Amino acid sequence: MPIGNQLAFHRRRLEEAGITQPNLPDDVLASKQFQTLVELLGEGEIEGFPSAAGLTKGTTAYNNAALKDVFLNGTQVLQSSASNTNPADSDFNFQNVTFEPRFGTSDQTAIQGISEIETENAVGVAVTKASPVSRSITNTSVDAVRVTLGFPSLQKFEDDGDINGAEVAINIQTIENDGTTTTVITDTVKGRTASTYFRDYKINFASGTSFPVTIRVNRTTDDSTETTLQNSSIWSSFTEIINEQRAYANSAHVAISFDAQTFPAIPSRMYKVRGTKIKIPHNGTVQSDGSLSYSGTFNGTFKTDKEWTNDPAWILYDLLTTSKGFGDQIDTTQLDVFSFYSASVYCAEQVDDGFGGTEPRFSCNVVIQNQKQAYDLINDLCSVMRVMPFYSAGTISITQDRPTDPSYLFNLSNVTEQGFTYSNSAKNSKVTVVNVAYFDNETQDIDYETVEDTALQAKYGVVTKNLRGFATTSRGMASRLGKWFLYTQSNEAEIVNFTTTLES
Repeated sequence: MPIGNQLAFHRRRLEEAGITQPNLPDDVLASKQFQTLVELLGEGEIEGFPSAAGLTKGTTAYNNAALKDVFLNGTQVLQSSASNTNPADSDFNFQNVTFEPRFGTSDQTAIQGISEIETENAVGVAVTKASPVSRSITNTSVDAVRVTLGFPSLQKFEDDGDINGAEVAINIQTIENDGTTTTVITDTVKGRTASTYFRDYKINFASGTSFPVTIRVNRTTDDSTETTLQNSSIWSSFTEIINEQRAYANSAHVAISFDAQTFPAIPSRMYKVRGTKIKIPHNGTVQSDGSLSYSGTFNGTFKTDKEWTNDPAWILYDLLTTSKGFGDQIDTTQLDVFSFYSASVYCAEQVDDGFGGTEPRFSCNVVIQNQKQAYDLINDLCSVMRVMPFYSAGTISITQDRPTDPSYLFNLSNVTEQGFTYSNSAKNSKVTVVNVAYFDNETQDIDYETVEDTALQAKYGVVTKNLRGFATTSRGMASRLGKWFLYTQSNEAEIVNFTTTLES
């Protein structure tokens, strides 16, 4: 007998015996809450999202393409293969995600739909008929409050096995500083749900409201004393709302929205962007990989319009000369701009990436978002391109560890009579294996590249050292850093000390 006929046969047999099946209705209450976050990407104008390069900013196609560079809980929102103009639902790893960016210009418009500044405060306290719950609003700038109530389960188990819905009546009152008490919300929540159901109530404060204002949630339905009736209630949270629309001029930011059904908890967010625009030399052109190519002779001037680049020399120069860095303390006349240009040319040279392609020798990809000692930050940026800053003759120059012709010869004729003294590092300090930590753009996590020197291992054994590749997002660049370190400590370990004569 087919399965469908078997079920019908057994159902008839039960009915003939006077046995009815319990009514088990589906949940009829389903929460649908959206969370919208406005997040700062950077100070000043940025280039934008690499997947949307070449598209017109502000268009649907641009915003769709940019979602390929947005990651929620480490997962790309829109798959890389999706169409920019008309992506299918199946191209999205998450549904109901909306996204709109601003790029930090001085004349940018406010993001539509973001007309309120919201601050959510957790409560998480049960509301019973005998024990109302109160919270105080002290910020006089608040224009409204959104109260979120939760009902963990609304259902009643009947004697015949049926499961029906339940109901809870509540009211919300405001108590102003002058004693004025007003019942602003009266509601009854009816229906059935076996999982937590949330409901929001917005309370607008009238002009002249006397702060602080106490918000009190009362339950007027009796609390259940039976296991067969589930109708408990909690005050989940309240959100302070300030009605104000801001464009946040000169601040690059995004608004991203997602629903609670997809993300019961706020997900981690990560954005892949081409960052702050900076000054670049008049004879420079930004390549697709962010490096610079040069034509003609550099005369010491820069282009009028700023552009994005990941060239570490000009990123350092920008940090030293703009107000968001050290521009208030350092004047451009104090910098040897030609030493930065020479370093940039070496950084931009295309080299083997170790995997069959090429890439710039040095690139700088980093987010500077924490306070740091100026000296440490400058040296971190210098380490990206193997340079050392020094002050000489009233200017700040940088000198780079790169192949170059000798600049001066010292011998016994131009040093003092003490001559030269030599020292070397101890044998047991010779490193033979280096683990270089770098940020992998594909996994959005820290990865490690291991570099070994088998010749040194034959002499000194396995001696391991861990290095951090500051602003490094390329495995090839991490590998080159490890090779440079092993070569330097093996071949440039001897230190010579001497004192020059006056002529030198």
